[in-house]
Amino acid sequence: MIIDAHAHAARQYATVESLKAMAGRYDLEKIVLCTSPRNNLDLKAPPNYPFLKSPDGIFLLNRMLRLGYKSFPDRGDGNQYVADLRARLPDLVIQFLWVAPLDPGHMQGLERRVREYRVKGLKLHQAWNPFSIAGDEFARLVEFATANGLPIFIHLYSRREAVLLLHFMEDHRDAKFIVGHMLALDVFKEKPRTLSNLFFDTSGSERVRGRDIREAIDRFGDDHVIFGTDTPYAPIEDQIRKIDELRLGEAAKEKIFRSNIASLLSL
Repeated sequence: MIIDAHAHAARQYATVESLKAMAGRYDLEKIVLCTSPRNNLDLKAPPNYPFLKSPDGIFLLNRMLRLGYKSFPDRGDGNQYVADLRARLPDLVIQFLWVAPLDPGHMQGLERRVREYRVKGLKLHQAWNPFSIAGDEFARLVEFATANGLPIFIHLYSRREAVLLLHFMEDHRDAKFIVGHMLALDVFKEKPRTLSNLFFDTSGSERVRGRDIREAIDRFGDDHVIFGTDTPYAPIEDQIRKIDELRLGEAAKEKIFRSNIASLLSL
């Protein structure tokens, strides 16, 4: 079975019925779910221009997303929406709480929401929320996450922010990070043996290729690579096929598809 460790409550994963249908269709044991931007349930795929398909194309896409974020209609509390889905599907849905470190509304009552929603991790997205790894807000949030045993899934904005995270992680070995879309893999791979608290998510449509996943496995080991789809941004079939086409052994596939994230979240 598969654990989808990166998904948003939108389109195919927007309702109890659609979540159950997707789980049955793709043999999903668990779905790690967070809100979509501003709780947009019919979230559209990002632009698919050729110049955005390179591994670094997502950094350019990040700029476009940040500029367009204010145009997203606000459809209410997305974290509460995911919590309601988890409450109705407790054996399937695992919630990661979306947090904007610069938003006082997100930071106030954080401990209460983590407890009430039974959150298993935090989701940070620098394209939507312009905080910096160097900021005090980020440091306080990581301190909270570490104290509560919560890994942080982060979508990095730029290569500069990746370098900042690299240095931050070296000084905060107890904090666990999942880097979305294998962003800036070349930055992190310079110190693979010192980053035992670093994991990579495989999602990324055409921006994350099979050879990128293979390089992460070779550099960091198959116990530091975690399967995710970024549904509804990328077809789940494509994400599964990328792993299958690597022709890994069954033990390695089991780690990537399921046991790495299960261990990280103590499932």
